[in-house]
Amino acid sequence: KEASFKIEIRASLEGLRLAWKKGIHQLELESDNVLLIETIVEGVAEDNQLMELRRIHQMVCRGWKVCFRHLPRTHNAVVDHMAKVMASRFTEIQVFEFPPHSMRDLVQEDYSRSSKANEPIY
Repeated sequence: KEASFKIEIRASLEGLRLAWKKGIHQLELESDNVLLIETIVEGVAEDNQLMELRRIHQMVCRGWKVCFRHLPRTHNAVVDHMAKVMASRFTEIQVFEFPPHSMRDLVQEDYSRSSKANEPIY
C-alpha cells in the first residue's frame, strides 16, 4: 500500500509539472486515493516528510487554479488499464497527447461516470 501511495504522489506531481510547463492555468487533478486528496486539500502536504508532497503543495501555491477530486476506483478504468499495460513496458512516465485507440471507449466511459458522480473538492 505504501508503495502505491508514493507512486500516486509522484504521478500527481509529474502531472502538475507537465500542466504548468504546458501553460495550463486551470485544471482538475483526479485520484482514486482518498488519503492523497485529503492530504493535499487539508494542507497537510506542506509539512509532510515526503518531499513529493511538499512539492505538490508548492506547485498548488503558484498562480493557477487547481481543483482536486476523489474519483472512485470504479470510475477510473482508464488509469487502471494504462497502469497494467505500461508497467510491463516502461519504467518512466509516459505522456499521451491523445488517448491510444485501444482506450478511447474507456476514456469516454470514465468521463461519463465521473462527470455525473462527483463535484470537485477544492
